Amino acid sequence: MSIVDILRRDRLFAAFLLLLLLSMLLPLSVAASTSDWQQQVSDELCQRWQDIGGPGADCSISFPGLSPNFQLQHCEQPWQINLLRPLQPGRNGLEISCEQPWWRQNLAVQIQIFREVAVLARSVSAGQRLTAADISLVRHDIGALSKDFLTSADSLPGMELRRTLRAGTVLSRDMIALPVLVERGQQVNIRVQRPGIRIEMKGTALDAGSAGDRIRVRNESSQKIIRATVLERGLVQVD
Repeated sequence: MSIVDILRRDRLFAAFLLLLLLSMLLPLSVAASTSDWQQQVSDELCQRWQDIGGPGADCSISFPGLSPNFQLQHCEQPWQINLLRPLQPGRNGLEISCEQPWWRQNLAVQIQIFREVAVLARSVSAGQRLTAADISLVRHDIGALSKDFLTSADSLPGMELRRTLRAGTVLSRDMIALPVLVERGQQVNIRVQRPGIRIEMKGTALDAGSAGDRIRVRNESSQKIIRATVLERGLVQVD
């Protein structure tokens, strides 16, 4: 083999090694670029959510249906993110735009917002009063929940369930009620309290009520119908 053939072979081998090296490095560069722009979008959207909903929620962003190798076009200036509707947990549409060179890209993003919510630790029957042991706080994606979910268990002990619910149910305000302390037709004590004076008389409740409810009560002595506030079981007070 001549010297010329040897040199030609070495050049071809070197070129092959260079192409092989580039093919190995290019996907890494693309992946890093893709990760960078997705992280920028995620940080921007999560910050916007914190501005709306407060700092009490964790935010996670994904890009459903997007190719792993997808890249935004080059932009000489920082690109702009415009939401197609107000930001909310779940699926959102956004537009990323660039002024120089001018281009526009529409994308779908999935926003998961995680908060601690009140969850039943065991199954509870309708009308049963909740105890502290019945309730747990669990981290949950609130995007799939109704808007009146509960994030604290402090006020729940003593409440009654409106219907039977299974363990693991996320509690909302429409599922609970204050216990009824006075039934319609029940005999009650009517309290009239003034500075230095407290009088109680017998009466009949014309409405059912829970603590704090104002109900109609008939004074058994005068037969007058008055309004009174439910204080406790069998006791109402005239304001």
